[in-house]
Amino acid sequence: MKPAAENRKLSMIECKKILNTDGLCYTDEEVLKIRDWLYHMVEIAIDAIDKNANTIVAPAGTTNKIKNKGKP
Repeated sequence: MKPAAENRKLSMIECKKILNTDGLCYTDEEVLKIRDWLYHMVEIAIDAIDKNANTIVAPAGTTNKIKNKGKP
């Protein structure tokens, strides 16, 4: 699991704009902790999805071949 590059994260200004609504007012330190925690949760979710995508098993009696007949 690779941590998100700092330059790819939402800026403090963007995070504060999102978090400090409806009368809420987080400190800069709280905003950073919330942002970093959310990015960590996303990394865990993506890692779990990647692992599960590699272990999907087709139900018994079916094949793994996808037949595309030009229909969406």
